[in-house]
Amino acid sequence: MKPYRTLLALAISASMLSCAMTHKLQRRTPTDDIHLPSNGPIETPEVEDVERAVELHKIAISGGKDSVYLAEAERDDQGEVTLKGGDIRTVYVVARSKTVAERNGEIALDFIITIPAELQNSSWGLQLTPVIENNQTEEALQPLSIRGELFSELQKRQYWQMNRYLNRIVRDTSELTTSTSLAAKYYRAYNHLIGTSQQTRARKLATTYKETLSFPYLTDSRLDSVLIHKGEIQYYYTQKYHPGKDTHRLHLYFRGQIDAIDRSTYALANSDTLTYTVTSMLSLLDNTPRYMIQIIDKYVEVHDRNYLTFHVGKSDIVDTLGDNRMQLSRIERLMDTLINQYEFFVDSITITASSSPDGSLATNNRISAARARAIKQHLTHKFGREVDTLIKTRSIGEDWTLLKRLIRHNSDVPHWQQITKMIDDSRNLDATEAAIRQQYPREHAFMKEVLYPQLRAVDFRYNLRRVDMVKDTIQLTVLDTTYMHGVEQLRQRDYVGALRTLNPYKCRNLAIVLLSLSYDEAALEILEHLPANETCARTNYLCAIALSRLNRPAEGLEYYLKAIKEEPVLKFRGNLDPEIQLLYKQNNVQVTQ
Repeated sequence: MKPYRTLLALAISASMLSCAMTHKLQRRTPTDDIHLPSNGPIETPEVEDVERAVELHKIAISGGKDSVYLAEAERDDQGEVTLKGGDIRTVYVVARSKTVAERNGEIALDFIITIPAELQNSSWGLQLTPVIENNQTEEALQPLSIRGELFSELQKRQYWQMNRYLNRIVRDTSELTTSTSLAAKYYRAYNHLIGTSQQTRARKLATTYKETLSFPYLTDSRLDSVLIHKGEIQYYYTQKYHPGKDTHRLHLYFRGQIDAIDRSTYALANSDTLTYTVTSMLSLLDNTPRYMIQIIDKYVEVHDRNYLTFHVGKSDIVDTLGDNRMQLSRIERLMDTLINQYEFFVDSITITASSSPDGSLATNNRISAARARAIKQHLTHKFGREVDTLIKTRSIGEDWTLLKRLIRHNSDVPHWQQITKMIDDSRNLDATEAAIRQQYPREHAFMKEVLYPQLRAVDFRYNLRRVDMVKDTIQLTVLDTTYMHGVEQLRQRDYVGALRTLNPYKCRNLAIVLLSLSYDEAALEILEHLPANETCARTNYLCAIALSRLNRPAEGLEYYLKAIKEEPVLKFRGNLDPEIQLLYKQNNVQVTQ
């Protein structure tokens, strides 16, 4: 009990101190607690300097799994942090660059967050959340948590107390490891009370959980640190972000909040906004429409297959049998459409009826012919005598040819090769059908149940002729809609879809797709083999990017110099692409050249 009393006394004394400190902070009501410099040039530190600055303030101590302890300054004479006169210093961010390049469908946002000593306190918990604004929609990135020693100890104490309380309900003795495990244990205890009809205790548990954990840990935080000593903290933050189709600029600002152990809260004012300009290779797209040659035939055939049901051995059409009403309606709609349209003349309509091997071959041949004639008669009655001369009827009886296609490589007919050979060698198909049934009874049952109904069909073939067309074929130049769809997919940053669509077209836009997906060698091969009429400054510029990625800087610089000679504006573009900047560095070229 003695350690507990000591901790409680420490918490009470720190609470009294933090109360006065928090009230001072609230009375000041600062307006720019987090500042991203938006005026004047942006400082651009080297990566090594950033890493060195971060490491300078970082001391790793064995503790929680995600804990990093930041220190490197001394407390004041009283051993506590106190607010002194003057304006409160702000948290500010130094961005490495305001222009970010999209690669592989994503961009990298990075900046240095500096938290001054005035916003650090042993009894405070500071939460900072970067927020991305993109076309009037906001997305919060992973937050940062900087907790004072006393604040952290109070959090641990709250979680320890809640864990002890839950252990009594669920009869558990396990120690707490993470906030997630505590939440899982809480819901297990709550459901246990509900399941045992202890609703009153369940409501009390919910209230106790909320009141006890007044300072819950941040979930999914980028940094969760415990502050040991007062001092300026720098953190290098980098985040991958997937821009949308209309993303040209991104705006970044911070939301912040200070929680004190006296349960007072102060919301920091939103920071100034930092604007990132997003560049991508989409600005190098070839927007020229692409056309294709389309061959138009004078004569066109339309095929339609239908399945009508007949009584066994009969040819009468009964619309109430099976789904005949739907099948007949479908046949009539198509025929009405073809007869009454103006682009084609209907020269002839051929109706071919077929049957399955059930029954004798002679009977099936006769019934198939009769059913074709019955359908013609039905359509003549529906559309008038003028269609009588257009319609011809045929029958093929038992459709063994289609049956062989249906059983080929069919896993339900493992002996399909033997059965196919029996059909091909047959001189009496009635006897062959009986032999298949005898030798392969299981497979015959499957064919009769599943495949035979597909053989009982009525095929329509409409022979059409284009109106006012003299030649048998003509060629038309039409817009290549497939290609244009691929270009639109590329504009929408659907790189995988654009790759599927544009793959048959060996063009600059396909090279941009491949570069966007990091298929650099494939992109370079396409660019270097483009026909002369498709080679230009922008294709040379893309070659320079590909060669830079493939670590061929000398060749890459040659292509870049050719590109900027043909199109000087690309020199300004080169200042935005990291691959061109790498060419400068590897070839010892000054940017001003």
